[in-house]
Amino acid sequence: MVEPSTPLLVWGCDPGRQLEQGWVQALLGPLPALAAWGDAEQLPLARPGLVVLVESGLLRLERSPDPARLQLLLHQRRQRLQRLAGLAAPLGLLHLSDEEGRDGDSLYPLLPPRTVVWRNFPYPRHAHCRNFPIGPRAEFLELDAEAQVGPPASQRPFPWAFMGTLWASGSRTLAASLFLRALPQGVFYGGQAFGRGLPLPLYRKHLLSSAFALCPEGDRHLDTFRLYESLQAGCIPVLVDQRAMALALLGDRLPWPVFASWSEALAWVQALLRQPQRLDATQRATAAWWRWRRQALAVAMRHTLDLPLA
Repeated sequence: MVEPSTPLLVWGCDPGRQLEQGWVQALLGPLPALAAWGDAEQLPLARPGLVVLVESGLLRLERSPDPARLQLLLHQRRQRLQRLAGLAAPLGLLHLSDEEGRDGDSLYPLLPPRTVVWRNFPYPRHAHCRNFPIGPRAEFLELDAEAQVGPPASQRPFPWAFMGTLWASGSRTLAASLFLRALPQGVFYGGQAFGRGLPLPLYRKHLLSSAFALCPEGDRHLDTFRLYESLQAGCIPVLVDQRAMALALLGDRLPWPVFASWSEALAWVQALLRQPQRLDATQRATAAWWRWRRQALAVAMRHTLDLPLA
């Protein structure tokens, strides 16, 4: 039983299907949690001090969502929100995986006025939305973000790494082919579909052994697990041609450049590889920035959601 003054994390989606589960818990800190995505009766009878509800737009990312499943999702969501309204507790929302905003279009009109919303991906149609990145998966959060992760960049056996799906859109194939020709010692693995690539332990091992990580945009956005998992593994991310999006996502204090082209990025990488001290200094600055960014984001989320800051 949750004490009346205790904040409560409510999963309105199956947490086992959300790759952001560990990231959400790392940002919000330890909270009592319950899963109520299929049955609103799981919600408590006593009024908690605060409810942080997690919802997901994952179903809408399927190429052809089943209309019956969508209707069930909406029905269960309305039941959850009605039950939560009956608790009369302050409500905050974390909204995952709504890349195109379609889930927000149906969800946000159901929320109480002025509900604080933290969501992945921009959504300008709702006045009270704030954005947080999709972050690294749980297996990378196990790495100690407070320490220098892995060996210095100058001592890593691979100059660069790219392991991911080669989308028909975007510049991933161009980036990989350009770096392979110039620096063939890098790690490359081109998967054919999301989640069907290298086993995750091997993927993590390769990142921990690489100085740079190529981080091209995903199928729809620059915001990818690869970017944050590279940072967790102590790599220097290589970002190209998305400067406005990168600054909106990461802020203007980045300790590494965002380049206009992959050839410009390659020249910078090659120059740093010839200067081990400068390479390691850039890696240290990147790691320090990522520690600061994670802490600042956690503080901002907990403050706006009225969660403990400790």
